[in-house]
Amino acid sequence: MRSTWGVARMLDDPGLLLLSVVAQNVVLILLTVGLFWAGVFVARRLGSKAGYGLDALGVSRPRGGALAGAGIGFLVGLGAVIGSLVIGGLSAVALEALGFSAENEAQQPLLEGLRGWVRESPGLAIGAAFLVIVLFGPAVEEFVFRGAIFGGLYRLGGFFSRVAGGDGTSRNVDRFSFLGAALFSSAGFAALHQSAVIAPALFALAFVLCALYRRTGSLLPPIVAHATFNSFTVLAIALSALYPIPPAA
Repeated sequence: MRSTWGVARMLDDPGLLLLSVVAQNVVLILLTVGLFWAGVFVARRLGSKAGYGLDALGVSRPRGGALAGAGIGFLVGLGAVIGSLVIGGLSAVALEALGFSAENEAQQPLLEGLRGWVRESPGLAIGAAFLVIVLFGPAVEEFVFRGAIFGGLYRLGGFFSRVAGGDGTSRNVDRFSFLGAALFSSAGFAALHQSAVIAPALFALAFVLCALYRRTGSLLPPIVAHATFNSFTVLAIALSALYPIPPAA
């Protein structure tokens, strides 16, 4: 009973819901770093020269510099917003044609709660949503999904190629390793958001972010792209709460 009451209270309080998202992300990033360091420890015990630095997970300067990387990320994020509108619309039409709901039911409680909070306390609500949804969330998700999962699987493909007798650097091997790692990590990223109607758009976004990370060698461009993408969600929430469209007569 107490557990059910706690969940209900959290759904009614978007501030608590955002705090729970932050807490989950903190646990996720600590778990990711812990597993990475554990793997490095084992590798070093086996004679590898692997280091504990997080540059292996993409925490490094982009090729071409931080400013150029951030600029590319911003442009990719804008393109992702436009692409998501097209893909999301097609997904909704397809789901309705198949007899399924096209509503974003998994995220609806949070979205509605945030709209209500914005109407009551615009400055606090928009600021909190910006910090969690635009800054903190994208940084954590990129670190885990692009830096750890995609990056780890991508390097693993090259490793198995070398074990099998290849040099692990040929163009075909690199393409195969990228494709497998990008597909797997992108599917996990889309599934994490638990919404069929936005899953195709999120999968496409994640795949593009994998390619961006591979090209720049840094998580900065994907983080900026992801943050740009999410910023339009926060903007839409704020505008729909402060300037609601009246129902048609």
